[in-house]
Amino acid sequence: MIGEHNYNHYNINKKLVREKIATTELRVGMYVVELDRPWVDTPFLFQGFLISSEEEIDQLNEYCEYVYIDVTQTEITYREKRKNRTDVKSRRIYKVPVERELAVAVSDYDYAKKTVDHALSALRLSQEINTTEVKTAVKSCVKSVLKNPNAMLWLTQIKDKDDYTAEHSLRVSIMAVALGRELELLEKELEDLGVAAMLHDVGKINIPIEVLNKEGSLNSEEYELVKEHATHGRKLLMSKSDVPPVAVDVAYCHHEHLNGKGYPRGVTAEKIPFFAKIVSVVDAFDAITSDRVYSDARSTLEGLRILYDCRGQQFDEEIVRAFIRLVGIYPPGHIVELTNGEVGIILSCQRNNKLRPKLIIVRNTEKKSCAERIVDLSNEQKDQHGKPLRVKEIYTDGAFGVQLKEYKAKGLNFGLAVQ
Repeated sequence: MIGEHNYNHYNINKKLVREKIATTELRVGMYVVELDRPWVDTPFLFQGFLISSEEEIDQLNEYCEYVYIDVTQTEITYREKRKNRTDVKSRRIYKVPVERELAVAVSDYDYAKKTVDHALSALRLSQEINTTEVKTAVKSCVKSVLKNPNAMLWLTQIKDKDDYTAEHSLRVSIMAVALGRELELLEKELEDLGVAAMLHDVGKINIPIEVLNKEGSLNSEEYELVKEHATHGRKLLMSKSDVPPVAVDVAYCHHEHLNGKGYPRGVTAEKIPFFAKIVSVVDAFDAITSDRVYSDARSTLEGLRILYDCRGQQFDEEIVRAFIRLVGIYPPGHIVELTNGEVGIILSCQRNNKLRPKLIIVRNTEKKSCAERIVDLSNEQKDQHGKPLRVKEIYTDGAFGVQLKEYKAKGLNFGLAVQ
């Protein structure tokens, strides 16, 4: 979008150095931070943007006589900057075991869920969003994800079909932050991404509830109404000066496709902000793998396959591959049956051994409740016959009577013996 806050080029670590310049002197590659008039009086967004085309210069000439640029900004792309980072490589080692972080993550997750509920309720009543509360909630989630993303990812598997909008917003925020971690974003960037992802669908409050919750396919008129939520979201967030500028971009652009076949504007890859590309992947995955009023949830593997098949056309390929690495074959929070008949809940997988997860055993070979214990299949576990213990089948919440909510309610602090 013209005037978008483009994280592909914006370096948040440099001090702003402003310089006044006539619009006739503008060149592609300059970073505009202020206009000679209010942003709302122009077709540009209120935040700064990197000039990427002569068309943008022509529009600046049409509306302004002079602007201010930040001379510290460069045309080094976001991906190029990440290649040179050394301060984030250690994140590949999880600082805290998932079973320990889960106990802490539960309270952060619950607070974030209440925050989303409060924000959506406020918007429905035409009240102000408590952005301080939103940022505090996201910051706690980011800290948990940086310690061990599997804890928060575990909690995203607890789903309530009747509370889809709020839970979807929270799940997308958590998964986007975890994906950002995988993409080696900095902590401040993860916080902005988390806020943007949490608010990505706020425009839906202006869509009739009977359309959003309609069972069955939407007709063309209803579909056009739903598509308007991206524009509604942009307008809502543009009026909030303390919301990260990227939140506006994400709300507006998370349904754009790389090939230009998305909405609301049908722009192509180079015009879609990096954070919007991240949220686009996570948003689609959560929608595919969740029960909706008009469709049943598909499996995690099917969801990943759909993302992979759409890479390079709808979704950014690098981001899709990173998301597949993050989720893996055995995602945290899924229920599995082992080859010996026992049933467990997946806690995590090692980065270099995705086929042998760590899990909590919750059902014995007869599928009855048993003393819970942790089993790490990467340690070459054997069954009662001396054969290697492996995952036989993977299931979602509710299989074999195992309800993730029950374990969340325990606070996940029960004494677990590690095997």
